[in-house]
Amino acid sequence: MAAPPKPADQLTGPRELGPYADRDLDCQESLEAKFLALVDQAEAVGWVRTEIYDALIELIENHAIGDHALEADMDAVQRAIRARR
Repeated sequence: MAAPPKPADQLTGPRELGPYADRDLDCQESLEAKFLALVDQAEAVGWVRTEIYDALIELIENHAIGDHALEADMDAVQRAIRARR
């Protein structure tokens, strides 16, 4: 028998610290209830699911680009600090 679904406000963390097989799937499973609730809320106020998905994909891409740029900037700062020593 499958476990009952988690409430939308409950997330679970990784089963282990560090990398492990299916870690990405565990993350998806943890986020899915909140994701579906967000899509339902957006749809309830008049957005069409394809618009919602497109908007979410673009938001994710923009945030990922920003996070990668920040990480690259931090690496550059650390290299500059090490070079000055």
